[in-house]
Amino acid sequence: MKEIFEKKSKIYQSIREYFYKTGSIEVFTDILLDYPNLDSNIYPIELFVFNEKKEKIKKFLHTSPEPKMKKILSQIKSDIFQITKVFRNFEGSYKHKIEFTMLEWYRVNYNLEDLMEDTKNIFIETAISLYKKPVITYKGKTYDLTNWEKITVDEAFYKYTKIYPDNIDKMNEFLKQNEPFFKESDNWEDLFFHIYAFYVEPNLGVEKPTIIYDYPPQLSAFAKVENGKGKRFETYINGIELVNGYDELNDPKELEKRLIKDLENKKKEGFNYPLDLEFIEAAKNLPQSAGASLGVDRFIMVLLDLKSVHL
Repeated sequence: MKEIFEKKSKIYQSIREYFYKTGSIEVFTDILLDYPNLDSNIYPIELFVFNEKKEKIKKFLHTSPEPKMKKILSQIKSDIFQITKVFRNFEGSYKHKIEFTMLEWYRVNYNLEDLMEDTKNIFIETAISLYKKPVITYKGKTYDLTNWEKITVDEAFYKYTKIYPDNIDKMNEFLKQNEPFFKESDNWEDLFFHIYAFYVEPNLGVEKPTIIYDYPPQLSAFAKVENGKGKRFETYINGIELVNGYDELNDPKELEKRLIKDLENKKKEGFNYPLDLEFIEAAKNLPQSAGASLGVDRFIMVLLDLKSVHL
């Protein structure tokens, strides 16, 4: 255990040193919020506090520092990063925790390709700090962190399922053929996530570290959409998602539209959340930027070849 904690300390130190030397400002934002983060399939932890008048007030533990950091970014227009604890409901597995650690960072005047290179550099330098070379071993496989595969979502779907995720009929037919008890669905997102989670994602990054990009516009979250594709990427090693990056959306009208859609979807599930108007307002002054989040617990699990994020 001592060796694990010594290596964990090196990982945190390496991450911080990388951002300091590349000109980023470390920021610190509140964990307890008046408004929840809104993102598809992510649910905040709600709690109550009492103010000085002993009035009961609902608060939310942040699921990501993104809104607060973007408010800072809109004001200072400089590269920023943060390592913080985040909290998400309905999480729990060898690679999920309700409370976990996240690295979030934003680069001004970066595009998605720039951010991909930035991400690779974080992996390389952290591995070097541990092993003196950009090579790691995870689950019996050796990975050279200077040698990555890049593949689009469409290409990955076809490679592992022989279909493209372009329509409901094809996805329903695929699942009928592969799952005897499958019940046909008319919900594109449910079909996509089911096929992605069970037939595509486990294969990503198995042979070499992998970047998957060009997401369907429905799954763009807070990324820009260009030429019918969400300008978003994720990184994988041995089927484990480690980084989620965007060419950041800075159109307040489009941002509001996406936030309201998520509010409405969650309301149908019985969750009634308020809308953070300050977050939408901040988008008006958001510079051209690209940003990403890295799950530090998973990163440590992979770098140290551990069985779980639970130590």
